[in-house]
Amino acid sequence: MNNKEKIFHVSIDLFSKYGYDGVSIRKIASEVGIKESSIYNHYKSKESILDSILDYYIERMLANDIPLNQVSTNMDEGFDCFYKAGLNAFLSQLKDEEMSKITRLILIESFHNEKIREFMKKSIIEDAVNGWIVLFDLMKSKKLIKKDADSNQLAQSFYKYGLFLLYEHYIINYPENDVEFLEKMAQDSYNHIKLIYDSVKIDRENTINIRLEDKKDYLEVENLVRDSFWNVYRPGAFEHYIVHNLRDDDAFIPSLAYVIESDNKIIGHINYSMGLIDYGSKEIDAVVLGPIAIHKDYQNQGLGSRLIEHTLDIARDTFPFVFVIGDENYYHRFGFESASKYNLYLHGTDSKEECPFFMINVFDEKKLENNQGIFFNPEVFNVNQKDVDEFDENFEYREKLVLEGQLGV
Repeated sequence: MNNKEKIFHVSIDLFSKYGYDGVSIRKIASEVGIKESSIYNHYKSKESILDSILDYYIERMLANDIPLNQVSTNMDEGFDCFYKAGLNAFLSQLKDEEMSKITRLILIESFHNEKIREFMKKSIIEDAVNGWIVLFDLMKSKKLIKKDADSNQLAQSFYKYGLFLLYEHYIINYPENDVEFLEKMAQDSYNHIKLIYDSVKIDRENTINIRLEDKKDYLEVENLVRDSFWNVYRPGAFEHYIVHNLRDDDAFIPSLAYVIESDNKIIGHINYSMGLIDYGSKEIDAVVLGPIAIHKDYQNQGLGSRLIEHTLDIARDTFPFVFVIGDENYYHRFGFESASKYNLYLHGTDSKEECPFFMINVFDEKKLENNQGIFFNPEVFNVNQKDVDEFDENFEYREKLVLEGQLGV
């Protein structure tokens, strides 16, 4: 460790014990074991040492921030997953001895040091509260909490409670055991935010229902599937045409055709059908998941996950495995893994390379052969644009658009 680093770490320790004004440059130099004048080779003043400590503190805190897209994903997994991921990231910083000392320094000095008072006001309070406002607004957009909930008040109520716990530990109860405090803070903070969250959350358990698709649902489901896929993977969509044709096809598995509804309105749908694996010397039946559709107003709320989990629980009692073609990052959470692990490949892809979007969820590995197999989707999945266009005349007109992100665009 060089002298500049020694000065930095010794200053944190001394400022935390005796306060900023209670520590002189001479005292720092003495503790480091250098001449007082040598400190000015690295820092122009005691205040510049303090500046470096505050910069270090906020950089460490921000470095552990979870990206908003990951926060959004955690929310979809449920309240516990979302909140505990953020809490653990925060507490992991306070478990560091120096970060703990700087926290105490900031709390103490905020009473009479103008620089730290401004740092506390802006970086510790305002920025953090604004971050929580963004999170509560995100919960609203995902329809997890009530639309009329006051995001600012929720953020203030939650965050300032945590700030009080820090103040109580580092000022009132000092020198309390840090490990015991952090464990208690984790539980107290969780209980507090849960209390706040429960006061404004939308209780979907009484409005959400998962049931088998009925014939009376057919047209509503086809409209839902059409709207969900329109202009997503290609200009227009043909998934609703597949769903329509599948019901009269031998590949259809009616026992796994489910809808999810809210207040008696269908907001999601899932299908399974029977394809086959060609092992060369023999062919065996193989179930494939999809299409699955969630109404655009209800996406990113975990409803698709509920449909998948519900139907997979049923499928595992009847079928040895299920295939899916889709986003590997999404389907991994349900137990799907690359089919190439089992020497299985999707028809039309290179069997010498892994196809990450072709996955399998294996319930009974004994039902798989040891040699290479090629999976074929049901024939009903093969459609031509002319037939789709004719079928689309039964629906309300929607403009087909070529958009970035579509297949081949």
